[in-house]
Amino acid sequence: AINNYTINSTNDLPTIPYLRDSTPTSLAEEETTTSTSLITMLWSLSVSSFAVGGMIASFFGGWLGDQLGRIKAMLVANVLSLAGALLMGFSKLGPSHILIISGRSISGLYCGLISGLVPMYIGEIAPTTLRGALGTLHQLAIVTGILISQIVGLNFILGSHEQWHILLGLSALPAILQSLLLLFCPESPRYLYIKLDEEVKAKKSLKRLRGSDDVTKDITEMRKEKEEASSEQKVSIIQLFTNSSYRQSIIVALMLHMAQQFSGINAIFYYSTSIFQTAGISQPVYATIGVGAVNMVFTAISVFLVE
Repeated sequence: AINNYTINSTNDLPTIPYLRDSTPTSLAEEETTTSTSLITMLWSLSVSSFAVGGMIASFFGGWLGDQLGRIKAMLVANVLSLAGALLMGFSKLGPSHILIISGRSISGLYCGLISGLVPMYIGEIAPTTLRGALGTLHQLAIVTGILISQIVGLNFILGSHEQWHILLGLSALPAILQSLLLLFCPESPRYLYIKLDEEVKAKKSLKRLRGSDDVTKDITEMRKEKEEASSEQKVSIIQLFTNSSYRQSIIVALMLHMAQQFSGINAIFYYSTSIFQTAGISQPVYATIGVGAVNMVFTAISVFLVE
C-alpha cells in the first residue's frame, strides 16, 4: 500500500495553484520561476524519478533478501521509505523541487526492493491451498494505496496550498507501522531451511505460522524442494536467453510485463487528473477516484477467483 500511495500521491498536486504556478521554495530564500517549460521539466522529473529509483533497486531485491533474510531486508527497505517520506514531507521548508525529486527517487528505491521482497515472503509463508489468494492480496494492497492517495489528495483534505507537503510525507506513517509489525513476524521457513539449512528454526517458524505443532508435511515439501534445487544445474542470466530450454519461457514472461507497461496504465494513473481535466470533465479529481475504486473492486474480486 505504501508503494502505490507514493506512486499516486503526486497525481493531484498539479491542481494546487501554489505548485502549478510557481516552484515551491525555501522560507529563507524566496525563489520564483516564470518559465513554464522549467516548471514542466521539474514536474516531470518529480514524477519520473520514482520510476528510475524503482528500476535500479529492483535488481537487488532478491539479493538483499538472501543476504539479510526476508524480514531484515524489508526493514532495511522501510528505512528508505521513511527517508523519502521525510524529505518530501519537509520539502516546504527548503528548495522544494530538489527535496521532492530526491524524496521520490529514494521512495522509488524502496518500492523497487519491496516489490520483490513482499511477494517472495508471502509465497514462502503461505500454505499451498492459499498461496494464490494470499499472493493476490499484495496487488490488492497496492491498488488500495492508490485509492487512499487519491482520496486524501482532495482539496478539502490534504491537496491544498497549506497541506500538500503533508500529503507527500504521509507515507512515513505506514512505513513506521509496517516496521513495528515486522518485528513480530516470523522469518520465512523456506529461507531458514533451504538457504541457511536451519531446520530447527524453520520448524519453529512454521509452528507459529500454522498454529500447530505438526509441521511434518511442510518440512517434507521443503526437503524435497531443497533436494531438487541442489541437483539442478545452475543457470546464468546469459544462459536464460541463449539456451532454448529457457529462452521461450523467459521471453514470454518479459513480454507480458513489458506489454502491461506499454499499455500506458501507469502513465494514466500518474496523470489521470490532468487527463480528465484536458478532456473537459468538470470534476477530474472525482473521476480519478472513480478509476481507483473500479481498480480496487476488480482486484478484490480476483482474490476469490484465483483459487
